[in-house]
Amino acid sequence: MIKRVLIYDPVPFKGGSKIVMKTIVAELPSYIEVWVISNDSDSWCNFNVHFVPLFSPLYLQNKTTGMLYFLKHFVYLFSLITKMMKLKRFSKIIGFSGPNVDFSLYLLTEIINIDIIQLIQGDIANSKVASFGLTRAKQVFYLPSTYASIFHALKCHSNKENIANNKYIPFVNGINCSTIKVKDTNNKSSDKIGFLWAASLLKWKHIELFIAAITKLNSSYEDVNKYFASVCYIEPKNDSYLDIADFAKVDNIHWYADPNNLNEIRANSSVFISTAEHEPFGLSILESMAAGLAIVIPADNAYWDQQLTNNYDCLKYSPNNMESLVQVLTRLINDPTLLLNIAQQAKLRVQHYSHRSCYAHILKSIRN
Repeated sequence: MIKRVLIYDPVPFKGGSKIVMKTIVAELPSYIEVWVISNDSDSWCNFNVHFVPLFSPLYLQNKTTGMLYFLKHFVYLFSLITKMMKLKRFSKIIGFSGPNVDFSLYLLTEIINIDIIQLIQGDIANSKVASFGLTRAKQVFYLPSTYASIFHALKCHSNKENIANNKYIPFVNGINCSTIKVKDTNNKSSDKIGFLWAASLLKWKHIELFIAAITKLNSSYEDVNKYFASVCYIEPKNDSYLDIADFAKVDNIHWYADPNNLNEIRANSSVFISTAEHEPFGLSILESMAAGLAIVIPADNAYWDQQLTNNYDCLKYSPNNMESLVQVLTRLINDPTLLLNIAQQAKLRVQHYSHRSCYAHILKSIRN
């Protein structure tokens, strides 16, 4: 018997959370029919789902507080109801952007009785809206780094439940290694070291730190022909993003706007640098580990700082410290053996992040 599930995606741009959701969907059995309602058709085109557009006025898309935030979600609610009346019954709806972003789903539960599966992949606001969504969700799967924010939202705004409830289940992101192109370490066609930065231009990703570090390296290192840098970024959509036009042009930094060939760019690089501030997980880091790159991360007590060991399977620098980052990059340029060893050890860690095992409980929840 065919089961029909609906995925709700009201975020109008690409990101790691959607990669996670698509990886999960790809593992669902054929008897589950997947529909997606979203205002981001680019992320779901050429993917094996039925796509339905979400009515989403541009002037409301970036509203996260105040009356316009609530207006946005009532507009989304109206769009959901209209589409669902045409599409008929779904067994479950999946929200993967957090209870505040997926708020209109929980307004929907006031009208119809339907199970909501919520994924939480970043800290949530300590608000009544978040608590309302959490209490109405059938199951909640969360990254361990988000535990404290969920705990506080429930503690401050809900007398009905807490995170000890069995419906709250932690998970870590996984990866399908067959989709990742691995760096060819035997290819000596270019001895240049490639530094890779790949993320959205959200302000907390701190691309300006990476650019400042490369600029400083160019002025202090004796041979700039030994390395190059690549920036793969998602175009700015609202004022939460930085605009690349604000940055001075640096000759050996190559810019790629949402590239279709990210796999190739990554495989032609040597080192992945994260400059994010307290990254909830860091899927790009895991993908780069699988591709055979050396990993450079801030020592900020975020997920990968807790999991990886400095000088063994990564190198770490002081958070938001450009001089510290430059020292690490200089060390890697001067010691190719260290770079190779760190990359090899990081690649070995990836075997613990099989997508099928990491998402097993989520897949079971969707199937049942």
